[in-house]
Amino acid sequence: MSAPNQKIVAVIVTYRPNPELLMRNFQALAPQVAEIVVVDNSDDATQAESVRQLFAGREQVHYLWNQGNQGIAFALSAGIRFAEQLGADWVLTMDQDSVLPDHYVAVLTEDVRAYGDRAVSIGTPFVSASHRFADTRSGGPVKLLITSGNLIRVDAVKQAGYFRDEFFIDYVDFDLSLRLRKLGYLLIETHRISFNHQLGNATRKTLFGKAFSCTNYSPLRFYYMSRNRIVFFKENIWFDPALVFRCAADMCKETLKMLIGEEDRKKKVTAILSGIRDGLLGRMGKYNGRF
Repeated sequence: MSAPNQKIVAVIVTYRPNPELLMRNFQALAPQVAEIVVVDNSDDATQAESVRQLFAGREQVHYLWNQGNQGIAFALSAGIRFAEQLGADWVLTMDQDSVLPDHYVAVLTEDVRAYGDRAVSIGTPFVSASHRFADTRSGGPVKLLITSGNLIRVDAVKQAGYFRDEFFIDYVDFDLSLRLRKLGYLLIETHRISFNHQLGNATRKTLFGKAFSCTNYSPLRFYYMSRNRIVFFKENIWFDPALVFRCAADMCKETLKMLIGEEDRKKKVTAILSGIRDGLLGRMGKYNGRF
């Protein structure tokens, strides 16, 4: 099953979006897909109405409000299920703060054909804070793909079981990537195109003449990252131990950069340790505590 001549629907998840950036996202995306599903995790009706009004009168856009923040995994699954009702064969999952270049979808649909029916998900490198993130040197099969800018086949997502609500946020894309690979499917990265994607409130720091990037995520975000990683590690250590060790090393590097270059370090360390504890104990879902 190849992407060309099949219906592609985009799913954008929003939560307290920057209206100008969200509209840039929409304007770049609209000419490239058949329809767009906006799934809004706004906390209250007033906030939700402000997002809905951005798309008022646009027949191409379908707006869904989750009656509160249900997490990105829940929102993505809701968007994909709605896209199924619209007859979508493929969905393009998007973050609210990513802006695609022209012909992005056309490149992905063309490149995914070369890998046959086993290829069910294709993405590209992305640029954040002037740094380019890529898993391969020249493209091809990869172990993981991020949510934003990912073109994914609907029937494969259904078979894998959609996104995992209990993760709430963080590692929901990596978790689905592994579940797709366990079913024998291929994930592809093409280097013929890329896009800009914002990672937190990224800033550049320098230590002993060496530059590095800090995401400046909130303590709550560090909690979800550490908790979901622990669960991801436990569930995939025997399937792909090299990947698990690579992700664990990334976790250590991010923690070290936070300790060196960010504020609220005590709260963030507390959040990380709480996340590790809850991941080991299997306490999942939305975290209602405070840091």
